[in-house]
Amino acid sequence: MGEKSYIEIAKDVKLLCVNSEKFKTNVIDVDFFVPINEHFAALNVLSSLMGHTSKNYKTFTSFNRKVESLYGADFETNIATIGEKVRIRFSIEIPDDRFSLDENSISEDAVDFLIDIILNPNCENKKFDEENTAREIRFTLENIEAEKNDKRAYALSRLRQLMCENEPYGIDREKLEEDVRNLDSEKLFAAYESLMKTSTIVVTACGSLNGDMLKEKFCEFAESIPERQAAALSTVYVEKAENIRYFTDEMDITQAKLVIGLRSGMKNSEDDYFAFRVMTDIFGGGPYSRLFLNVREKMSLCYYCGARLLREKGIIFIQSGIEEENYEKALNEILNQLEIMKKGEFTEEDFNSSITALCDAFRGVGDSPEAVCTFYNSQVFDKELVSGEEFAEKISQVTREQVVECAKRVTVDSVYLLKGESGNNE
Repeated sequence: MGEKSYIEIAKDVKLLCVNSEKFKTNVIDVDFFVPINEHFAALNVLSSLMGHTSKNYKTFTSFNRKVESLYGADFETNIATIGEKVRIRFSIEIPDDRFSLDENSISEDAVDFLIDIILNPNCENKKFDEENTAREIRFTLENIEAEKNDKRAYALSRLRQLMCENEPYGIDREKLEEDVRNLDSEKLFAAYESLMKTSTIVVTACGSLNGDMLKEKFCEFAESIPERQAAALSTVYVEKAENIRYFTDEMDITQAKLVIGLRSGMKNSEDDYFAFRVMTDIFGGGPYSRLFLNVREKMSLCYYCGARLLREKGIIFIQSGIEEENYEKALNEILNQLEIMKKGEFTEEDFNSSITALCDAFRGVGDSPEAVCTFYNSQVFDKELVSGEEFAEKISQVTREQVVECAKRVTVDSVYLLKGESGNNE
């Protein structure tokens, strides 16, 4: 995966470099991390707006022309929640400098572009451009509405909201939509200022890049932002569910969605993580998992059924598409498979298939600079960075006994059913 270095280059600004000459392209990600807070709606708009225009490139056309001038660079911005942190990302993929047609450094030009659009958004008098603001608010509202049309994503979002209603993680999508509608150019600028001054910044670069150049430029970048004081980043871990809560919504759908939220028992993101990862994989990971082989294949109770561990929150989500009349049977069998995990009654083949699949997956994460960045980005708040090979080694050392102990810590928190209107899937 290449030689890596991870250093703090300024207060609350870190630089992660993974040097490798095997790729033809380089990737640079600039991530801003803040807690989920009152600016969350504005940040959703901001992440899109700053990826389309800036003070020096005021239109889509001029902005895209600049990106194209960087040898057809691939540029994007996005927003994500990582546990109870919000991450705004500015990402660019560029050809390696050895493909430059002149003496200019493609990577240095790309860094200059990233810094320019971050520090010089399309603002005047502490307000974003009104026309651009209105357009991006409309785009954001359309994206929120689009999630409702993706019933699988909508059901997961609703369970998250209901399960974590008293935690920052439980984002209310209707309130988010209302907050976005109430935004204006001044509120957007206030969110931008807060982001610049209160975020933890992580720059991740992968490829054949000049680390000294990156360090120098991003040091100057950090120093140009006055009065920076990063906000504390933390996540509420609820170790145990006291009882199971049941929720139901109705919608015009043809396939019901069953989503179950489990509290893993993790106290933090590193608490027995590798054993929990294997446990979740055996339970509901690949086509060798208990849920796939039994609930879907053997008993034909669902169209799909899988489990995913969110280490940043200590939650396991189970998602399934079912016929509504199979709700009770599917739910009971899913919970039965969890009990099998707790009793250690899964087979040696189950265990070995999971270990093999996970190890193979992590040994292959270095196939592209994007994959390398994604892999290491997920570890930037860990005590240490491990390579794909090191990750696979840790997975291979997990024992059956550890898996069973992890399963015993799991409790069922919430069960959510999205079904057809008036009880009919029509």
